[in-house]
Amino acid sequence: MPASSPAASPSSPRAEGWWVLAATTWVQVLCSGGMLLVPTLAPQVAAHFGVPTRWVGFQVSLLYGIAMLASLQSAAVARRLGGCRASQVAMALVMAGCMLALLGTPLALLSTTLLLGLAYGLTSPAAAELLSRFTPAERRNLIYSIKQTGVPLGGVLAGLMAPPLAAHWNWQAAFLAIGVACLMTLMLLQWRRSFWDASRDAAVRMQGVGSLEVLRRHRPMRWLGAAGFCLSAAQLSLLSFSVAFLVEELLLSLVLAGAVVSLVHMAGVTGRVAWGALADRMGGSLAVLLGLSGAILVVFMLLALLGLVLPIWMVVVLMVVAGATAVGWNGVYLAEVARRCQPGEVAEATAAVLVPTYMGVLVGPALFTLIVWLTGSYSVSFLLPMVSGALALFCLLRCARVDAAAIR
Repeated sequence: MPASSPAASPSSPRAEGWWVLAATTWVQVLCSGGMLLVPTLAPQVAAHFGVPTRWVGFQVSLLYGIAMLASLQSAAVARRLGGCRASQVAMALVMAGCMLALLGTPLALLSTTLLLGLAYGLTSPAAAELLSRFTPAERRNLIYSIKQTGVPLGGVLAGLMAPPLAAHWNWQAAFLAIGVACLMTLMLLQWRRSFWDASRDAAVRMQGVGSLEVLRRHRPMRWLGAAGFCLSAAQLSLLSFSVAFLVEELLLSLVLAGAVVSLVHMAGVTGRVAWGALADRMGGSLAVLLGLSGAILVVFMLLALLGLVLPIWMVVVLMVVAGATAVGWNGVYLAEVARRCQPGEVAEATAAVLVPTYMGVLVGPALFTLIVWLTGSYSVSFLLPMVSGALALFCLLRCARVDAAAIR
């Protein structure tokens, strides 16, 4: 392994930790932003290919499905290459995908989806590999939560950048911008690569079911993975159908509905940081996750039962609270996973729980669509994330019970 040069050695562990956090968060922003370009530009992309706009949703499902499969082996990649090099690989995949999108053909867009999904499946285990080594235990929840703000911030980046570029040039211009940003990030990461990846293990090999072996070996991780499935199903149900609920049932204008959804996203960003700080202050993240699951249950029950009779401002408040909880859980969740591992096992455990989490992303919106089709009501369909919150609460209580039994 290459020795780190004097220029690569840190001025202080605390400062190095903040550099790692900034780098991993920015990688997450670019990867998430690239993933959300097609949904953000859905009308232009659909018109270009001559298909109904609703078909663009299949691209999102395919992308997350690929990310789920990539997660099976992404921990081995992160440990073998190192978290920094794995992040560079993710940036290279996003860049290549964005460049292919410039061709503007169906096969090129399919290839773009494949590469973006592979990159997204790699980013969290790579970040976990780095953060587990450079984050003090007493600040773990806050640091992981700040890093997870990269997901909604990627949505903000796509929403602010892509439509103006598409209006002035074409929809491919946004892909070009993200691709150039990924190239610059890849080059900047090389500055710290030798030091950040000093603990990589070149002997690690991909094998069998990959990271799922962690779920087989550790019963508490199985319950955490099941909770991640439920929580991600609630999150994507909210984010996928908020605009439709506000426009079609509450009769808000599309512009006003978009503003409300922006508030939901920002509540998710704020919530991720706030819940991480609270978990560090309490000295544990499982209690915070239990509280968030209970809050998700209550807020979606209110939306389902009273969403059509409450004043608009109260519905907006409920949706913002839903954003703070159903979108704000991720950082504390990954910090809880990291807390249960030795530093060298964090990437593998993170990849393991992300498999059922991504599965929840796929299943949640599909079930929500089915309930809308059966009932004809978006508000009634919010019973699904309510049930998801209740099931997440049950899974987390089971995890706590297994911990208590182990102590006895």
